[in-house]
Amino acid sequence: MVRWSDGLYGGVIAGLVSALFFLFVGVAIVHEAVLGDYFVQFAVGVFGSRIESVPLVGLLFGLFLHFFSAAIFGIFYAGMAARFKPSWTAPTSVLCGICYGLFMFFITEDVAVPIMRVVSTTPLWETIVGNVFFHGVVVSEYITIAHRRHLAGLA
Repeated sequence: MVRWSDGLYGGVIAGLVSALFFLFVGVAIVHEAVLGDYFVQFAVGVFGSRIESVPLVGLLFGLFLHFFSAAIFGIFYAGMAARFKPSWTAPTSVLCGICYGLFMFFITEDVAVPIMRVVSTTPLWETIVGNVFFHGVVVSEYITIAHRRHLAGLA
């Protein structure tokens, strides 16, 4: 049995893992001018470019939006996983997580970014790797572990 709350927790955990990935890559590899520039872009989509003059507020609001959407995406994945057995049984759960991460990449880059009228400056490889491996796979494996816990009667 897969519960929506498993998706919520998995989404928040995946949000944390992917946020750490984007922060690390932004600082260590891409050398962003603003710490967490990836997250500031979310705030720019809501408040416009004037939020960039207050980078800490932009970063915090961007992180809030990141975690909120991660939780929603996690609940959505749990709803799908409840109906599709291979998504919560290993080893096919990893493949489902990769497919889900690619779906998230499409939604964020091809739907959310144009709707929010944001210019995405994040390198393509960073967005794909972050969404697929540091979010999609993390959610799918959390759901798999939670399902095993439910079967064992531990939760």
